[in-house]
Amino acid sequence: MVTIMDMTTGKVIGEPPEEYGDEVLNANWLPPQPEVAAGLQEVEHASHEAQKPPIDVEHFLEAVYRYQE
Repeated sequence: MVTIMDMTTGKVIGEPPEEYGDEVLNANWLPPQPEVAAGLQEVEHASHEAQKPPIDVEHFLEAVYRYQE
């Protein structure tokens, strides 16, 4: 049992308030929520074969240098 008293005089001030019920103690509790999870998807693998550039590299560099002048 808890008693509330004045620390200087030692007199009883009053009785403590009622204890909290379960509905108050669990007021912020939420039931488990479903989580969003990414579904697994099949991925096609790209081929790693060497590919030729779509344009002539020498011609491209000549054009770049020409526009810089």
